[in-house]
Amino acid sequence: MIYFNLFVNRVRFILLSIGWLGAILNILLGESVRGLVNTSVACFLLFVLLTLPRLRLSSILILLFLTIVSWLLLDHFPSNEDWMAAGRYSLIFCGLIPTMALVRSTASVMPSVQRTQAALAALPPSTSISGIQLASHFFGGVINMGVLPIISASIPKDSDILRRQAYAEAALRGMVTSAAWSPFFIAFAVGQAFTGNLDSWIAISLGVVTALIFACISLPYTNKSFSRNQIYVSLVCLKPVLFRLTVVLFAVLIVAFLFNYTALSAVILVMPVLVILQVIRNPIEVKSIFLQTKTSMTATADDIIVISAAMIVAFLATRAGAFSVFVSLIYPGTIPGWFALVITPVAMMLASTIGIHPVITSTALLGTFSGGAVDVHPALLMQAHLIGWGAGTMPSIVSLSVITCARLFRVPVNNLCFGQNFKVSFFYALLGGSILSLLNFIL
Repeated sequence: MIYFNLFVNRVRFILLSIGWLGAILNILLGESVRGLVNTSVACFLLFVLLTLPRLRLSSILILLFLTIVSWLLLDHFPSNEDWMAAGRYSLIFCGLIPTMALVRSTASVMPSVQRTQAALAALPPSTSISGIQLASHFFGGVINMGVLPIISASIPKDSDILRRQAYAEAALRGMVTSAAWSPFFIAFAVGQAFTGNLDSWIAISLGVVTALIFACISLPYTNKSFSRNQIYVSLVCLKPVLFRLTVVLFAVLIVAFLFNYTALSAVILVMPVLVILQVIRNPIEVKSIFLQTKTSMTATADDIIVISAAMIVAFLATRAGAFSVFVSLIYPGTIPGWFALVITPVAMMLASTIGIHPVITSTALLGTFSGGAVDVHPALLMQAHLIGWGAGTMPSIVSLSVITCARLFRVPVNNLCFGQNFKVSFFYALLGGSILSLLNFIL
């Protein structure tokens, strides 16, 4: 049985790698390689079928919920061409998550990252919480969940449960709120499915301001011994990696603008090239990077399937005009912009606390509020969604980020979901949506 499982895992890895390659080819060559891309879609479907028996219960429940939603939204069963088009559309997520797994694996062995890790470990207890939140925010904006094992390895081994929980909450808080401005998050990719390129980039600019406001409020609120000097000390810890993080961000932005790619496409194309350059500088780490990437790709299978399924439902519903019909039934006029901007992040946050993954609520809300159904600037709606993703991930009992964080910091999941971050995430969603509503009124 063990050998059979090893064989199935190897086949799943190969199939997912083919899907990853298909996503890259689809970005670069498009219609000219339609046959190869369709083959990649078929391989990804086979990967899904082999993975279904291994999914977590929460993922199975999400897929069942999506099946019910699609049945309610669609008035006819999609044709084979509809399914294949939806598969090609969602294939890009099959490329993004393995790409980020590769980036995380590479970051974990970089000397500059290890120097930052050591600097964080040397911070005094009074500064540690602020330092961890800021470090997780900057790192998390590029390597997402990859920041969690890096941060968890830097905390003192003899920390008690209360201290570990405070560190875990700070790491999670910093990482998920970087979704407000980072093009490396799944959240940005989901939002771009409903928003034009230009409005998406405007949303990222707004996200920088959102992150700054959040830091100014949350740092003193969550750390009673906070002082402004802690910000300086924490940023010094990031000095070894700041240049590299800046290079990564600018490389993605430049490629996206020069070739008119979406941020998601640019990430999938640019990051493997940067990893190759890093490997050339340090070839001894090739085996370690490969093995870590392989493990991470199979470990994140649930996320790949859930995200892809949600986007397939969104694609088919949009193509059939189901969202427009739904909006006209519940509200015949134009929905007020303030309502959409407040309800989007707040609903995403509250729904996550009862186990509804942010991808479900964000897909439903963006599908309902986008396309002119609401009196709102698209960039503001996109930013509301990004705030909601961070606020929804922070206390979510089904979030892989929360589950991973709880395991690495040796803290019960419930403590992370319903501790200090629960209040922080609610006020983040409410205040963020309110500020966006005021901006929409001014504009």
